[in-house]
Amino acid sequence: MLAATVAGLAFSPTAAPAAVSRAAVRTESPLMAEQTSSRRELFARAGAAVVGFSAAQAAQAKAGQFSKIDIFTLDMSGGTPISSPFQVGGPKAGPESTFGYAKTAGEFVAKGYQSDVTREKAAFQVSCGIITSQQKNIDSKTWWLVRDNMRGQAYTMKENMLAINSQLSDPAAKKAADAAYKSFWKEIDSLDLACKKKELALAQKEYGDVLAALKKYQESV
Repeated sequence: MLAATVAGLAFSPTAAPAAVSRAAVRTESPLMAEQTSSRRELFARAGAAVVGFSAAQAAQAKAGQFSKIDIFTLDMSGGTPISSPFQVGGPKAGPESTFGYAKTAGEFVAKGYQSDVTREKAAFQVSCGIITSQQKNIDSKTWWLVRDNMRGQAYTMKENMLAINSQLSDPAAKKAADAAYKSFWKEIDSLDLACKKKELALAQKEYGDVLAALKKYQESV
């Protein structure tokens, strides 16, 4: 094997190259520690800033407002912005409201409509005509028709009677009308049961009680 000398060093073509050495680098903490610490500090400062901003907003916000960030503010004098759900005049409930909002200036167009029971009285008379015309159906034992007529008028007749009772100004008269109302419908239930049992004598007796209870109610109102 031939050996060559370069710069005073022996060199062999088959010899392994010498490893390059460098100074060892050591640390007592992970390499990412400084970066992680910086991120934590950044988040902590950002959180503190948000909390401080929210506290300032809460101190200056009006009742019902979430923040001072307003969209489409038309009133530059400090009024409620239209982006806020808490608008002046609504929503509102009670006798001075209309459709869930405070009414505007002026009187209600339908003020006092509850006291007008003209329509209810007219509908009540129609129901009375149906109730008082069931004798022939009972005598002919047409039980299904009697029950159908009674049930068909029950809801409307009850609503009409309650509306009429509510407008009685005299407390004693209203009390008597309410008692007569309950008695009438109790007799209606008894008649319905008699028709269900298909007992002629019982049905005729109960129908007589219904007519008497109806007359008593009419006298009370």
